[in-house]
Amino acid sequence: MSINNIKKEFPIFDEKIHNNDLVYLDSANSSQKPKIVLDRINDFYSKQFSNVGRSVHYLSVAATNMYENTRTSVQKYINAKDKNEIVFTKGATEALNLVANTLGQTVLEPGDEVIITELEHHSNYVPWHFLRKSKNIKINFAEINEDGEVPIENIEKLITEKTKVIAVTHLSNVTGAILPIKEITALAHSKNIIVVIDGCQGAPHLKLDMQDLDCDFYAISCHKMYGPTGLGVLYGKKKWLEKLPPYQGGGGMIREVKKDRITYGDLPNKYEAGTMATAQVIAFDQSIKFLETIGIENIMKHEKELIEYGQELLRKNNSVKLLGNPKDRGGVLSFTIEGVHPHDIATILDEDGVAIRAGHHCCQVLHDKLNIPASARASLGVYNTKDDLDKLNESINNCKKVFNI
Repeated sequence: MSINNIKKEFPIFDEKIHNNDLVYLDSANSSQKPKIVLDRINDFYSKQFSNVGRSVHYLSVAATNMYENTRTSVQKYINAKDKNEIVFTKGATEALNLVANTLGQTVLEPGDEVIITELEHHSNYVPWHFLRKSKNIKINFAEINEDGEVPIENIEKLITEKTKVIAVTHLSNVTGAILPIKEITALAHSKNIIVVIDGCQGAPHLKLDMQDLDCDFYAISCHKMYGPTGLGVLYGKKKWLEKLPPYQGGGGMIREVKKDRITYGDLPNKYEAGTMATAQVIAFDQSIKFLETIGIENIMKHEKELIEYGQELLRKNNSVKLLGNPKDRGGVLSFTIEGVHPHDIATILDEDGVAIRAGHHCCQVLHDKLNIPASARASLGVYNTKDDLDKLNESINNCKKVFNI
C-alpha cells in the first residue's frame, strides 16, 4: 500500500466541507478511519456478533477467538513479551486511571512523590491529583525548556528518596516534543522508580518496542491509531499486573464468587470486567494491519518530511508564532496569530474546509507556563500531504486578511 495515495482508503475524504475538499489536520485529537476498519465493524455486527468469553456456542467461541487474536496482534506490534501484558480498556484515559488507582491502593503511601512534566495531558495529571487529594502524595513537575522539551536533567533533579513514580508523555500533543523514554526509564529503574508512559501521541507515529523501552506501563488510545473510539490498550509488565489489584469488579474478571470470599481471574481477565468493546477490539486488528502494511518506518519518514515542510511554511508567515522548537519533533504544529483568538482562527479555517483544533488541548498547565490561554493546532496523519499544508498556510492568510493583519 503506497503512502502517496493513501487518502483513497479513507471514505471521509470523499465528503465536501462547506463545498471544499476536506483538509483534515486534527489527528492528534482523533484520526480518521480507513475503509477496512469501518467494514470490519459492520461485518462483525451484521454477520458475527456475540459476546466474548461467556458462551460455548459457535458465534461466541468465534468472537472470543477474534478478540484474542487482536490481543496477539497488539502484543507483536508493540513487542511486548507476553500477550497477557495487553489489557483492553475504554481508552487511554481509563488505562492511566487504572494504573494510578491501583498503584495508589498498593504502592504509594502518604508523602510519596510522583514526577510528571509540564507537557502532560490532563489524563496523565488528574488521576495523580486524585491521589494527591485522597492519599496526600506529592506531585512534582519537570519543567520545559525554551524549545518546549523536557530534558532528562529536569526530571533527574526532581528525584528524591520519596519518588515512587515517573509518569510522562511519549510525544507532546502541543509542542510535538518526543521525550527520551528509554533513557528516562533506565534512570528511574536505577533508583527503583516505576515508569508510566502516556503513549496517546507516541503510538500512532513512532515505532514501539516495549522490551526495548522497558517502561512498566504504556497507555494507548486506539482512536488515534486509525481505530475505533471507545477503546484503549494498557501495556503493563506482567509482574505489576499480577501484583496490583483489579480496577473494577463484575463479570468476566472473577474466578470464584462465594458469599464469604471472591477470587479473581488470571491475566488479563482480571482487568477486563463486564462486557467489553468487542466490535471495537476486533476492528482494531485491522487498524494494526493497516499500519503494518504501510510500515511504521515509512509513516515516520513521511510525517518527518511534512512537519519540516510545515514548520518552514509557518515560520515564514508573519504574525504566526509556532509553539516550541524541539530537536526531536512529532507531527504537531501548534501556533498563535498575534491579535486573533485561536477559536476565531479555527472557525475561519473551517470555512475553507481546513479542520484544526483550537483551545488548550487538555494541557492547561503548559498553556499557563507559556502565558497564553489557548492555541491553534494542526496535527498530521498518514493521509496528509504537502498540499494540505499549503492549504493550511493559504487559509491562515485568509484569516489574517479578515483581521487586517
